[in-house]
Amino acid sequence: MLVKKRLVFCGLFVFALHAAARQPGCENVGAHLNELASADQQIRQESEVLEQDLNAATTQRDALQQRWQIIDSENLKQFKQIIAACGWPKTSKDSHSAWLLAQHADSDLVFQRLARGLLDASVKAGIAAPRDLAYLADRIAANEHRPQEYGTQFSRTDRCHLVLDQVDDRALVNHRRLAIGLQSLEEYEAEARRHFMPPDCPPGIVDPESETMV
Repeated sequence: MLVKKRLVFCGLFVFALHAAARQPGCENVGAHLNELASADQQIRQESEVLEQDLNAATTQRDALQQRWQIIDSENLKQFKQIIAACGWPKTSKDSHSAWLLAQHADSDLVFQRLARGLLDASVKAGIAAPRDLAYLADRIAANEHRPQEYGTQFSRTDRCHLVLDQVDDRALVNHRRLAIGLQSLEEYEAEARRHFMPPDCPPGIVDPESETMV
């Protein structure tokens, strides 16, 4: 059985995240969120590098996956505590870090939905970026096996195959993407292939029926 690994390509707009010493209190929530988000990105970058290494041993991959699960679990625990104590961040940078953590909170869909509501309110208040909301909305839709509205989420069925998770209508998806400043779905798919596909894999194409990159 092939295990699907959900991927999201957001390198075009993810803000630079630098580690910061955690300090107690809501007045330092930005530094805490930044630290958690840095750990989130670091393990994923390590995974991408390892995925490109044809000589990597299975034990290396397994060890990285275990560390990944531990980091995501601890991040989610601390992030939920932050939200419970301090609410959604009040600056665009801190909101973006919070979005990144919510995006990867797949193990707690109830909390992910809560985060979406808070992020939506932040967007309406002019703080958070609409594209962050689009990515989180799509992530939740994919987790609930519903069609995406913005086509941001992919799954990897093996190291050389990416699948664009179901979308409702490609024309409508492109219209929505344009409205919030995202590139076209076709450009995004091509960028995802370049970013995620190891160099030894054959060039991918999109099957218009299954939307599977093969």
